Amino acid sequence: MRRSLFPALRRFKAYLNTASTGLMPSTAVLEVTKLLDEVAEFRGEVNSVDYMDEVFLNPALEEAARLMRVKRDNLGLSVQTTEGLRRVLFSLEPARGQNVVAIDLEFPTIPALLKSYARRFGLELRVVENRDGFYSLDDFERLIDDSTFAVVLSSVNWITGQRLDLVEISRMAHEHGAWLIVDGVQELGSLRIFPEKVGVDSLVAGGEKWLLSPNTGAGLIYASDGLLEEARPVSGLLNCEPPTKTWGDWWGLPDKDPWGELKPASGARKIDFGGGPPYIVAAALRASLRLLNEIGIDAVEHHNLRLAERIADEAEAEGMEVIARGSQIVTIKTGLSYPEEDELYQRLAEAGVSVSHRGARGCYGIRVSPHLYNTEEDVDTFMAELLDALGR
Repeated sequence: MRRSLFPALRRFKAYLNTASTGLMPSTAVLEVTKLLDEVAEFRGEVNSVDYMDEVFLNPALEEAARLMRVKRDNLGLSVQTTEGLRRVLFSLEPARGQNVVAIDLEFPTIPALLKSYARRFGLELRVVENRDGFYSLDDFERLIDDSTFAVVLSSVNWITGQRLDLVEISRMAHEHGAWLIVDGVQELGSLRIFPEKVGVDSLVAGGEKWLLSPNTGAGLIYASDGLLEEARPVSGLLNCEPPTKTWGDWWGLPDKDPWGELKPASGARKIDFGGGPPYIVAAALRASLRLLNEIGIDAVEHHNLRLAERIADEAEAEGMEVIARGSQIVTIKTGLSYPEEDELYQRLAEAGVSVSHRGARGCYGIRVSPHLYNTEEDVDTFMAELLDALGR
C-alpha cells in the first residue's frame, strides 16, 4: 500500500517494527515545507493564531475525526501520548480515597503518571495482574467497584499484542460511575477504534507509531462530551473563548482588563495547551492522517491483521509460541533464554530485519508489527532470517 511514499523502506531488508516507530510518508515533508514557506515569507497573516488554526490545525483535526468517527470538537492536538494523558488526568478531580485501576504489563508512561496522580489526590492504585501474558475480564470485574474513579490502560498491549475488550471494560467502569481513559498509541491508525462506539471517555495516542508521524511530537486527544463537562483544566488563554469574534480583534482593545474572567472554550479546546499550538506538528500529522483516510482504516486493518496472522501461523508451525492473537502485534516466544533470544534479535538487526525485543515481569519475546507499507515478501524475509538465526 503506497510503498513509494516511504523512502525509509530502502534502508531495510524488511521493516516490521511500527510498534516501535512508524515510518513517515514523503507527503508529510511537503506539508511541513508548505508551513515553513508561509512562515518564512510571512504569507497569510502567519502571526495570527486565527489564521494558523484554520489553515493548519483544524484540517488535521478534521482528518482525525474522520479516522475515529467522532466530532471534530471532541478532538485536540497533543504532544505524543504522555502529555495528552497528563492533560486529561489532571483536568479531572477525584475524591480522596477513590481508586484507579490499571494493568501490570503497562508501558511505563502510565505507571509513572498514575503514581504521581495517586500521590496528588490520595488515591489507591489497583493493578490487574497478567496470567501468562493475558488479562481476564473477570480480574477487571473484581477490581472495579463503586470507589473506582477511572480505569486507565492501553487498548493494545505493547509487549504481548493483546487487544483488550474495551466494550466490556467500558461497561464495567460505567456501571460503577468510573471513567475509561485509554492509551491508544498501539492501535489508532492500524486497527479500527471508534471511541464513541466502544464507550471510551478519553483516548490519547501519539503519532509516532501507527499514525505515521514519528519524531514530530504529534499526538491526538479524544474526550467525550461527558468528560469535557466535568473537566476543570488550568486555563491558559487559548483554551478560553475569545472575548471578541477573533483573538486578533481583541489584542488592541484599550478598555480590556487582562485580569478579567474568560469563558472556557467549548469542546476539546477546553483542555488544550492554553497557548499557541505547535502548528508544524499539525501539518505533518495531517498528511499522515490523510493518507490513512485515503486508504481507509477498514482496508488498513484487514491488511495488517492478515499479515499478523500469517506471521503467527508460520511461527507456530515451526514450534514457537505466540503470546496473543487478534491485533497487528505478534510477539513470538522462541523458547530460548532471554540472553539467547537477545542475540537472535541482534542477528536479525544485522541482517537488515527490523523488529523489537520486548518483555516485562518474566514475559518476553520477539515482537513483529506489520503496517500498511509491509508485504507478504517482508514476512517471507523475516521468517527466513529468523529460522536461519535459529539454525533451522
